[in-house]
Amino acid sequence: MKEMGVTWIAVTLVLLVIMIGNVLARGLSKVTDGAISADVLLILVAVQSISLLVTLIPLGLYLGILLAHGRFYRDNEMTVMQATGSGWIDLLRPTAIIGMIGVALIAGLTIFASPWAARYEQLIKKDFQEKSAISLLSPGKFVESSDGSTVLFVRDISSDKSQFNDVFMYRTQENAPPVIDTARIASYQVNESTGDEFLIFSDGQTSMGQPGDADYTVTEFKRQGVLRPKTELEEPRLQRRSKTLKQLWASDDLVDSAEVQWRISIPLAALLLALLAVPLSYTSPREGRFGKIAIAILIYIPYANLLVLARKWIANGTISPWIGLWPVHIAVLLLMIYLLIKRVGWSWFKNSRKAAA
Repeated sequence: MKEMGVTWIAVTLVLLVIMIGNVLARGLSKVTDGAISADVLLILVAVQSISLLVTLIPLGLYLGILLAHGRFYRDNEMTVMQATGSGWIDLLRPTAIIGMIGVALIAGLTIFASPWAARYEQLIKKDFQEKSAISLLSPGKFVESSDGSTVLFVRDISSDKSQFNDVFMYRTQENAPPVIDTARIASYQVNESTGDEFLIFSDGQTSMGQPGDADYTVTEFKRQGVLRPKTELEEPRLQRRSKTLKQLWASDDLVDSAEVQWRISIPLAALLLALLAVPLSYTSPREGRFGKIAIAILIYIPYANLLVLARKWIANGTISPWIGLWPVHIAVLLLMIYLLIKRVGWSWFKNSRKAAA
């Protein structure tokens, strides 16, 4: 159990580091584009890591048990254990205990941690949408507001972000031509009583309309204030993955039914994969510890994809929620029984039944 547990944790951490690297890379590109601010990047990565663990823990458990048993075969420890009377049931028992630990951990993540993380991520994104594009400005980069109505560019920013040099602003207005404001200096001000935000331009000009049109105008100014329009954001609808299991269970929506099936299936899949790894891990001394990794991956990929496909079929009404994802799990269970019979022979099961009688 110690060997399987340590290998499971090691494999899961390696997979998590790889996936966090991908999430961090995508987040950094969004920071560069001005889609999110740098101060919330690590928070978003940490929150998304909780959702990643839901799918990585079953895979890590599967590969961890496979690698641990593979080492037993490579070092001939499995041969010694079986020679002293330890049969396949004796191997399945500690593996099942490790699998149940994984099931309990994944159930806690799917029922409590993952929905909370999804709600928290949604709250962070909502708060970000309410922020002004001015707060995201960085020298030499075009920054678009959350509603897409304004694009800002500044060449230089003071240390306290109160003054901007060489400012360019493109803004669109409903039922009105676009406006371009340029200025040598600009400052950001907030009316404390009303909360209105202003960008005060100095020594610049305003162009309104399309060049060449009859109503195209260019106005030069010494000082001009531009009010940032307030946008009333709708309360974000609670996403499916943000709902609690109680909310999903009480819903009659097929999409919610599919989500319930998915949350139940992930812990069950972890247990089935853990038990499947026992007969699958058998290797001859010449094959080495990693002899069955490729086969294990080839089994895992269709299993995971079929679960996702069946989940979509439930959401679309193609199959009944009563059927659900159970056929996929039953297929893996039958595969495990087949591999176990192939390893020990059908006569072992007959003798076991006679001994029990």
